Amino acid sequence: MIGRGAYGEIWLARTVTGAFRAVKVVYRSTFESERTFLREFEGMSAFEPISRAHPGFINILHVGRTADYLYYSMELADDHLDGRKIDIGSYEPRTLKTDLARQERLSADESIRLGLSLTEALEALHKRGLTHRDIKPSNIIFSENVPKLADIGLVAASGQRSFVGTEGYVPPEGPGTPRADIYSLGKLLY
Repeated sequence: MIGRGAYGEIWLARTVTGAFRAVKVVYRSTFESERTFLREFEGMSAFEPISRAHPGFINILHVGRTADYLYYSMELADDHLDGRKIDIGSYEPRTLKTDLARQERLSADESIRLGLSLTEALEALHKRGLTHRDIKPSNIIFSENVPKLADIGLVAASGQRSFVGTEGYVPPEGPGTPRADIYSLGKLLY
């Protein structure tokens, strides 16, 4: 296991061709009802082709489900120390959170580049009528040194009102709108 969140676990996997992937498993028991579980599955299935439409989205490669869980495989983030060299015994995904743990702050130039890249990704997401709802350092991963929006399972149609988000990054009015995503991005870059 390479990660854990409120909704599931992320595992390091290897395909039959030897390529490494991340697989997120989201358990049915974490949802209030069968309806919300199915809505999450349908949302991920709909997002799968969209994920490949912009370089700022983590690529979702396959979505599936059983009665007890849903899962999706996605491109793997760089290793936080070794980039694309993956050692299964020590792999840890490179995120903005791991970068900040090593260097505390980004330079002004790095912040500007990151901000522009993520703004373009959010614009593409918002043009499709979707919002992310949980932009924070651990949800920005790097793949081949490119920053990407991750934890796409939280993406929702704009205006959807179930509360999702992380304290410190959610605007006072709550998540679920493009403006709220921009607020969260501003907090992240600050």
